[in-house]
Amino acid sequence: MSRHARFGFRVARRALERALAPRLVLVPSFVLILATILLLPAAAVAKPAVTDARLGIEAERTRVVLDLTATTGFRVFALGDPHRVVIDLDEVDWQIPAGRALQGRGLVTAMRYGLFKAGTSRVVLDLAAPAEVANVALLAGNAAQPPRLYIDLVAAQDTAFRGQIGRTLFAGGADSVLTAPLLTTVAAAPEPIAIPAGSAAGASVPTAVILPPVVNSTPATAAPVEPVAARLPDAGAPVVSAPATGSLDQAAAILLPLPKPGSGEAAPKTARAKPLIVIDPGHGGIDPGAIGNGTMEKTITLAVANALKKELEATGRFRAMLTRDKDVFLPLRDRFRIARDNGAELFISLHADSHANSKTRGASVYTLSETASDAEAAALAAKENKSDVIAGVDLTHESKVVSGILIDLAQRETINLSARFAKLLVGALKKDTLMLGNSHRFAGFAVLKAPDVPSVLLEMGYISSDEDQQLLTSKKHQKKLAQAITRAITSFFDWHDTVRGS
Repeated sequence: MSRHARFGFRVARRALERALAPRLVLVPSFVLILATILLLPAAAVAKPAVTDARLGIEAERTRVVLDLTATTGFRVFALGDPHRVVIDLDEVDWQIPAGRALQGRGLVTAMRYGLFKAGTSRVVLDLAAPAEVANVALLAGNAAQPPRLYIDLVAAQDTAFRGQIGRTLFAGGADSVLTAPLLTTVAAAPEPIAIPAGSAAGASVPTAVILPPVVNSTPATAAPVEPVAARLPDAGAPVVSAPATGSLDQAAAILLPLPKPGSGEAAPKTARAKPLIVIDPGHGGIDPGAIGNGTMEKTITLAVANALKKELEATGRFRAMLTRDKDVFLPLRDRFRIARDNGAELFISLHADSHANSKTRGASVYTLSETASDAEAAALAAKENKSDVIAGVDLTHESKVVSGILIDLAQRETINLSARFAKLLVGALKKDTLMLGNSHRFAGFAVLKAPDVPSVLLEMGYISSDEDQQLLTSKKHQKKLAQAITRAITSFFDWHDTVRGS
């Protein structure tokens, strides 16, 4: 081809490309938009779900079985004091009530499950005695049964149990499965069959194995739980995750608005700024709190917290923040840390109690004290302070600042302010709800440990009482509680502003 011919060919090619350019751009864009629309439903249902959880016993072995809609990654480890075995899963949906404690069998006294933090769901097994995790198996489903995760426990000496602490015992990815044809082979063979190489587990961590099935497993039954709409942080607000503890368990992640750049680590407390009220819905995720007749404490506390946030913001005088805005676990230490880090001027932890006597009713307000006001207050504080243990948190490296309740001199003024607010809160609540006798009580609640933020814990009633449970699950009564608390907060800051102005 001559030089002139090549030049002419290039000119013609450029002209053709310019003419076709709009079409070449439009076609890929259309395909991309269509593909996005088609893929959205798939993404929405891509998360695996646990459809059943049960315990079975065979000979000297206790087996835990989780039925899944799809295989998922997992990690198994042990925690001491008390003896627990924990199974962490890639985040799953729970098609059985999350957080419910199942009645134990064999080596397991109770089994709880729920969302531990974003991206991680957790199952906690409370052990009746020291035990070893003998084997773990992840099975792909077939036409006869769904995908399943098996965990087998055998009795052991305490030294053997403690030898499991501080390391991952079994781990695997969603592809670390045994296919269905291996079932018949395993059923006939007493020895476990190792998962093929290439799983997501590290070389130093045992992968899952499959064992003969336990035939006398007992299905779990539990009442359905009404979902409560979660309140998310304001759009566009920067977020931060709670720091990890550095031990086997990680601190539960929660998204919180951060102070604007340049404002320092905490929101400044200035005369012009609206006071920030931090509302703490007790329990959450794997920790259900008290359980009533088909009702969980964690559900009620989040509902009232959302109602209170709405009431406070409607006054135009206050800012409000929740320690958790969805059904997720949050360690006790992180709850009051949120109040401190964001410059809160008041911290309110919401709870609903249970009692062996179903006739016991009424609300009460608690503030921090080294000495409990009565035996019942001491027992309640001890129960609430076990929230981290219930959720499978490793407390072996916990600092004395968190685990202890000793009060230093810097907290004395804060305690006095807390007591003043508690008195106002009791007075406001009496107009709208039944109160216990001696309504303001004192005990060593770990969640009230912030040394510089006035803090109270409100027990809104007893869900073990049919009357209180009916009220606490009523949106009308939840709003009345929120309005009463808002009146008390307004009175407290009226007094506080007068004192600061004098």
